[in-house]
Amino acid sequence: MKSKWLYVGAVLLSLLAVLGIAKFIEPENVRVQQHLSYNTEVEDTNLSIEPSSFSSRLPVVSIETGGQAIPGRPEEGQKVSQVKNTFIHAEMKIMENKGELNTLQDTPQVESDIQIRVRGNSSRLFDKPGYLFKFTDEDGMDKGYEVMGMEKDSTWVLHGPYLDKTLMRNYMWYNLSGQIMEWAPDVRFCEVFLNDKYQGVYVMAEQISVGEGRVEVTEYDGKSNASSYIVCVDRESVNDVDYLDNFTEYARRMTSKVEVKYPGARKLTPEITDYISRDFSEFEKSLYSYDYTSRRYGYRNFIDVDNFVDYFIINEVTQNTDAGIFSTYFYKDISGKLKTAVWDFNNCCDNYMEYQQSMAGFFMQNRTWFFMLAKDEAFTEKVIDRYRELRKGILSDDHVKAYMEEVQEYLGCAIDRNFQVWGYTFEPQNDLLKGEGRQISSYDEAVEQYEKRLVSRMGWMDKHIDALYSYSHESVNKKFND
Repeated sequence: MKSKWLYVGAVLLSLLAVLGIAKFIEPENVRVQQHLSYNTEVEDTNLSIEPSSFSSRLPVVSIETGGQAIPGRPEEGQKVSQVKNTFIHAEMKIMENKGELNTLQDTPQVESDIQIRVRGNSSRLFDKPGYLFKFTDEDGMDKGYEVMGMEKDSTWVLHGPYLDKTLMRNYMWYNLSGQIMEWAPDVRFCEVFLNDKYQGVYVMAEQISVGEGRVEVTEYDGKSNASSYIVCVDRESVNDVDYLDNFTEYARRMTSKVEVKYPGARKLTPEITDYISRDFSEFEKSLYSYDYTSRRYGYRNFIDVDNFVDYFIINEVTQNTDAGIFSTYFYKDISGKLKTAVWDFNNCCDNYMEYQQSMAGFFMQNRTWFFMLAKDEAFTEKVIDRYRELRKGILSDDHVKAYMEEVQEYLGCAIDRNFQVWGYTFEPQNDLLKGEGRQISSYDEAVEQYEKRLVSRMGWMDKHIDALYSYSHESVNKKFND
């Protein structure tokens, strides 16, 4: 009898030990990554971009507009901000066979009417644009489809890597962010034909929207005057959208606008917009208050701190300097805390057309909202500890180098097909990257620049990450922080 209780005690101690160890191990989120799971064993050697002889191990997307131009590009003399976001009707087929090459002659796994337009800001000016589209039924109503193994939904983004010559920045960082954070948009590579003309490699991406497998929050019932929400900080648009009358805007601490993305236009009422403005402002007021770190009134009551820490690190590592001013998304469940979602790494790692980004220095501590968060030493300590933890795994030099190599190998001949159309962008007179030594003349050079920059950046951060403490300080009102 005594031995039985000794055995039970030993088992319990073992369980407690395992639980104790597990508490200090940060698990990675399970995420399907296309370059490791889809048609990896399928040989792809065909370089033809002609519709009749084309084939690819990647999914193939065919869009037919009946000769209509897809709207959304600025007309001559028109600014991007003056473009009206209108859609046209088109037809889409998606071929995504498993275990064999995809061709335009295959039976499509998805075939549907769509509403489509050009999307983005400065990218609308590029020869290879990105698109926003919605699957619709015969009555023009939104209809959801599972696309390339991603969760069923009606609205999708087709990102066209143009400035990013590696083709992989958004694919890579959405996937890595999805392993680090609670959620990031799912993505898949594909090759696109528009009216039977080859358009190159694209990235099919989930939009930041509410739904199963996307931002999973309590959906608005259309009746109450309170709701879960998604908002986006970006450039002001001339389109008829609803902006928040939030505290930071009122205090003139930001130049961007905060736009309501969810609930959508069909359900959004002035009362709901007012509720979101007040709710978002509660977080902002707590952040700018004298007792911003206090248990009772401080910012921790309003945000998921770990989520904001990860967002800070990911954008700082990649030097994605739009973060916090443009393409910045927040979401909140009606009964939860405010969280961030990553978006748009097209220009990260010094992939700029305006100017060359210095490899040294931090910037996130100067961004709206993060300016005050970085003043809290406890938040800064979380950033530093989490960064060092991630450097041992997902963000290690070996892992990011291997990731780039695997993606490049997976894309294979799709890279060559893509640059049969877009190879002219490597010519010096067409190079958008200004600055000495920044001209890229081949795909291999683009990957080399990307890898070297990222690894060097993280090496610099390893040596200087503690310098973030210099942006923190003890408030003169620290007595309120207990």
